[in-house]
Amino acid sequence: MSLNRHFLSTVWVKTQILFLAVSACLPSAAFAKVSSVWPGYNGSDAATWLAVAPVEIRIEAPTPLTGNNLQLLLALSGDGDLGELRQKASQEFSDYLNQQVQKRFGDFFIDERVHLVDEGALLTLSTNFDVRIRQKISDIVSRKNYDLEKGIMIAYGKFHYRLEGPVVGAQALREGTVDISELALQTNYSTLVPKDAGTVEDTTREATERLLADIAEEVLDQIENILEADSLVVLARR
Repeated sequence: MSLNRHFLSTVWVKTQILFLAVSACLPSAAFAKVSSVWPGYNGSDAATWLAVAPVEIRIEAPTPLTGNNLQLLLALSGDGDLGELRQKASQEFSDYLNQQVQKRFGDFFIDERVHLVDEGALLTLSTNFDVRIRQKISDIVSRKNYDLEKGIMIAYGKFHYRLEGPVVGAQALREGTVDISELALQTNYSTLVPKDAGTVEDTTREATERLLADIAEEVLDQIENILEADSLVVLARR
């Protein structure tokens, strides 16, 4: 019985030594953790594995239901906290842009057969959005029963990307910035406020979400050649 235990112990030790020896010969990407958030192609070629950092987003956008009627907005806030309403709307828009980015970039990486992971790949992609959306009033109509504001919403800001290697703190292998204002993205909005305190008809939220979806798509168009599988393999082998 003692000999059997000794034999099994010897086999276990040799197995561990063999495992460590093989591990030392494999790239770190072979043990990468599959992305828990981003969709992507589940491939086995470590050269086309890409770690994706959480998207960083900052958004300044008109608060839905504002129009030209701040008194109405303050009444809707309950305690008159306009800042709280703006913060809530900003978070909702940030979440929406994050979803759009993950969907569009995720679909692109599936087509490119790039496997997305949380960490451990040869390359890591970091993205940062600093978005500002402004309203430009084109017409204000005042009638007996309502006030109507029409205009356009225009997207401004910057998108920054950074591709880094496995060495923490090392200089980026590639990075760049897209000027969102140069994409010339805009859409129409309208806000109708009844004078009898009826239901406000405001398309500000829908217009903002259209712009955010356009931003995600257009930004990808600007850098997709950099994120193609062949380009990533060349970058990873530097």
